[in-house]
Amino acid sequence: MKKIIITGACGSIGAEIVKYFYKKNNLICIDIDIKKLKNLKDKFKNIKIHQCDLTSQKKVKELTFQLNSKYKNFDILINNAGMIYSHPIIKLTSKGFRSHSYKNWKKILDINFNSLFLFSSRIIENFCNNRTKGIIINISSISAKGNIGQSAYSVAKSGIEILTKIWAQELSSFNIRVACIAPGFLNTKSTQNSLNKFQIDHLKKNTPLKRLGATNELMLAINFIIKNEFFNGKVLSLDGGLEI
Repeated sequence: MKKIIITGACGSIGAEIVKYFYKKNNLICIDIDIKKLKNLKDKFKNIKIHQCDLTSQKKVKELTFQLNSKYKNFDILINNAGMIYSHPIIKLTSKGFRSHSYKNWKKILDINFNSLFLFSSRIIENFCNNRTKGIIINISSISAKGNIGQSAYSVAKSGIEILTKIWAQELSSFNIRVACIAPGFLNTKSTQNSLNKFQIDHLKKNTPLKRLGATNELMLAINFIIKNEFFNGKVLSLDGGLEI
């Protein structure tokens, strides 16, 4: 059985990853929301849960020390933690033009990009110290191509894809593979909450397959990367052919 760390385990995608992998693997589930983590453990009894704000360097250091002491070594890290955010660089409101706030810019980069760097770098140390043939799978987004109205989110996701390529080259000599998946729009609660019906219908119309992606199709993509030992340093697009 593989020891798999899943960040953002309580989100709509994270919970599906847990559901897909928990029967045949030892799962270590990380999220900022302790209540949701406990609810997740009620559904999947054998998982291990750890609450952490991955944007905090101090808390990440404390968590990874705890993980290293308790579990010793790991096999796979799935970097799924993140937050969808939309705001154009300039917006016309009832009070006039309003620019994209730096506070929100930094917050979205911290949540989607900097947290991945902070946590991954310490798990990579664990891989190397234990001579583990490790795998890192980063979850990006079709928005990495540059989605209108998502300056911060798109930049964060494109940064993840660049890190994937760099780390794959740096870590291959340690028998560590790094890969990335860039999903399009999936039929999840987060999609339903962030987009209205008109926007969803528009996306379906402009997707060659004329539908949203299924979460199980993302799970199959993750499993493909795990099983195919020659897949490395690449971004696997899973968007139904949609171009943005």
